[in-house]
Amino acid sequence: MPFLLLLRASPFPRLLLFRCSASACGAISPSVPQYHASFARRMALAGIHPHHRIAVGVSGGPDSMALCVLAAAWKKEAEGGARRKAREEGPVASGFVDGLLGVVVDHGLRPESAEEAQLVRDRVLGMGVMCEIAKCEWPDGRPKQGHVQEAAREVRYEKLLDICTKQQIGILLIAHHSDDQAELFVLRLSRNSGVLGLAGTAFVSQLFAPNLKYDGENFRRYGILLVRPMLELSKDDMYKICLGSKQSWVEDPTNNSMLYARNRIRASLRDLSMGGLHKLIDACRLTRAYVDNACSMITKQSVTIMEHGYAIIDLGKLDPLNVDDLCLSQYLAYIVQFVSQRHRPVRGRSAQMLMDYIRTIPCKAALTVAGCYLCAAPKSKGTKVLVCCSVDWIESSSVELSYKCSYEEQASPVPEIDQIILEARCSSQFVEKCSHMPFVYSKSSIDFLNKAKDLNIIDESTLENLCYLRAEENEKFIKKKEHTHDEQYYEKTKFPERKLLNLCPGETCHFMGRFLITWKAPKVVNGICLYDNKEYLSKYCTVNQHGSLEIRHMFDTDWLYLAEVTGSHSVEENPDDSKASRNRLETDRLLQHSRYMQQSAHKALQMLKCIPAAVRRTLPVLTNSQGDIISIPSIGFRCCPSLSIEAVFYPRVPLDGGYNSYL
Repeated sequence: MPFLLLLRASPFPRLLLFRCSASACGAISPSVPQYHASFARRMALAGIHPHHRIAVGVSGGPDSMALCVLAAAWKKEAEGGARRKAREEGPVASGFVDGLLGVVVDHGLRPESAEEAQLVRDRVLGMGVMCEIAKCEWPDGRPKQGHVQEAAREVRYEKLLDICTKQQIGILLIAHHSDDQAELFVLRLSRNSGVLGLAGTAFVSQLFAPNLKYDGENFRRYGILLVRPMLELSKDDMYKICLGSKQSWVEDPTNNSMLYARNRIRASLRDLSMGGLHKLIDACRLTRAYVDNACSMITKQSVTIMEHGYAIIDLGKLDPLNVDDLCLSQYLAYIVQFVSQRHRPVRGRSAQMLMDYIRTIPCKAALTVAGCYLCAAPKSKGTKVLVCCSVDWIESSSVELSYKCSYEEQASPVPEIDQIILEARCSSQFVEKCSHMPFVYSKSSIDFLNKAKDLNIIDESTLENLCYLRAEENEKFIKKKEHTHDEQYYEKTKFPERKLLNLCPGETCHFMGRFLITWKAPKVVNGICLYDNKEYLSKYCTVNQHGSLEIRHMFDTDWLYLAEVTGSHSVEENPDDSKASRNRLETDRLLQHSRYMQQSAHKALQMLKCIPAAVRRTLPVLTNSQGDIISIPSIGFRCCPSLSIEAVFYPRVPLDGGYNSYL
């Protein structure tokens, strides 16, 4: 038996170290080879092969250490004779597994976290796996009580993704297993999730960086594939892999705290038949895969994405009255999440409002929901629906979702990700042929459980236990939600000063996670305006004190302003102006600016006529501190030919949220 070592006393919970010696564990367990075979099969199903560069998220617990064991063995087996031959020919440059990196995230939330991270790193290095530590920063202070786990998870994945990007690694392995899925199932059941939510975490999902990155030529969308190859294995299997491979691990004492919902659920599941529960989860996952595949096909047939960042849904091609609720709800969620770049689940009343709206044919009314504005597309007679970002969402989130892009050069995104996804899609084509999906029509979680009982997926005892767990955790969740709501109410009484994003020459920003705006370095165009000579700087080109411009969305008054500029009289029509006669050079420059602005405004108005009014309000506008409009790059307006500002619709996350697999 392994022995337990408790690290020195501390006012904070410490990790417990389990150490397995050769004498204690004996020979390698005969069951270990079957785990290696399972791991290799799952990796092949994901389209991943040993030559791919891979990172592994490591916490030091039995789950992640078992994952390291399997990943290292899988890589070593593929190297096979080539590695042995290299050793025979001479000294090996590195004793580490090629193309495999362990990453330990130090959240920095406890005094001894740095020491523990080093301990875990040393153990991973001892396995022959290169390993590095990612230290989390908390510039706004430690997360509030009750939000620590959520905040830590968000920062952890940012750190993991950042390291993968810098190391040009396109695949990140995470050690989630079937017991984790069971806990998540009950947790979501208590939150009244539908069958799609009850499918749990994806086997493979595409994770995108929060900010666009510069590859030396352009700003690009960077992402990795998050893979969970051990979803078929249990927690007990994790221990068996570590013991069978003589690998030490650490235990987190907080896993036994009943303050956390997952820990309470984990304790309750010990008395439940896990076989039936896992069959139930598998049925949910197959349903999720079917729905995702159906939505992908319907989207390609019925949705057009326009260059100014809005979508057009063709109701004739969609035929929403003949699409079941589950598929239609997910389809609409994909679209509104993409258009708004508001990647939150669309549930309950919002989902129902969207479905009711899209099934009203012809479309006549308008709807604002989930960060989007929907209305009949112009000239479509209600047969097409326009979906654009809502002004309310832009005004409430422009600061949060807008940022300046860094010109720190990164290596290009890993090109092999597309090939991996293509291969994985080929492996999952059988989902398209599935014709009988009984849970597609389940209206609620209770309806789903009863249907599973009728189909003999679970027995009466399992149904009763799940309903009891659901009710118990739901009651605790509601109480916590009420307490959180009270806290948020008091927080909302504070009105922070609203800040606008400022852009300077030579900078690029991402506005609302949707428009990539670039202000190229100023230059002289036909000698009209010289930025480095204040004497000849036109009043129309006035920027802020620090040479910057503010970015906001378009107002209705902005296109009225363009109309006024188009119809205004130029300096040329006032030859007796006394100032013009005193300074001919200045007059000539003002005249050229006046003509240029009129021409630019005229062209912008012509382009604006082709853009629906609701969409116009979502376009970025650059102004100076006095509120004067300097440029509306999406429609080509600029007050001065020296200005070179471009705006391109380039969303942070693509339509459908990237690749996901629930097989």
